[in-house]
Amino acid sequence: MLFELHWAVVYLLIIGAWVGLFLLSTAQFHHNFPLTDWTGVVTALIYPHNHQIDFVFLFGMWGMMSLAMMLPSFIPTLKVYEDLRTTGSGSLAGFWLLIGGYVAVWITYAVIMTFLQMVLISTNILSSSSAESTVYPIVLLFFVAGVYQLLSIKDRCLTYCRNPLLIFLARGEVGLLREFFTGTRFAVWCLGCCFFLMALCLITGLMNIAWMGLMTLIITLEKLPDLGKYISKPLGIVLIASSLIIYLFSLSN
Repeated sequence: MLFELHWAVVYLLIIGAWVGLFLLSTAQFHHNFPLTDWTGVVTALIYPHNHQIDFVFLFGMWGMMSLAMMLPSFIPTLKVYEDLRTTGSGSLAGFWLLIGGYVAVWITYAVIMTFLQMVLISTNILSSSSAESTVYPIVLLFFVAGVYQLLSIKDRCLTYCRNPLLIFLARGEVGLLREFFTGTRFAVWCLGCCFFLMALCLITGLMNIAWMGLMTLIITLEKLPDLGKYISKPLGIVLIASSLIIYLFSLSN
């Protein structure tokens, strides 16, 4: 029962983050409509939203987005820890401190991205309207994200994300504080894998649930040992090609 309970809470946290994103998406869309208006709901979820210089909204978006997108990819690591618990190399408290350390890094990331987005909007690098944003930041970020997928540092980060036992075996003596910092270590490697993929949300529009769902799927699959190696490099090529297509399309309009 205890095993089922703490796993149920983990999945409820993920579901809660996605529900929060859904509610923000529909509430912040520029047209008011009832949730029974299916067309309006779908439009709110798949089209970019206006950028806002509002710290509370932006931090809420980045914070919930980080939890909704990154906690699912942390599930395989938590399952490895669960196996270690059966051997006495972990505890239930350590399980939650591991998650706490992981979440702490991503919340810090959310704060940084919130301030970064506010700066980009205030300096007109990002327009207050997604439709009016200049194409050059979009092209540049897609290109950089694509190139990063092909670099060795990306492969190194993925090595630890795909083989969490390497970090668990290197953490030394088991202790509650140690488990928290192990969680932060996982998050740092995870951040190294996903920073630019997550940063694409800067220019794909706020609260674009369709885009976030796609990125969550890609990030989760990319971390799987057997399947991930077939995703990372091709994804880089797709992102680079997308940047060139966006640039050429902008020239023709």
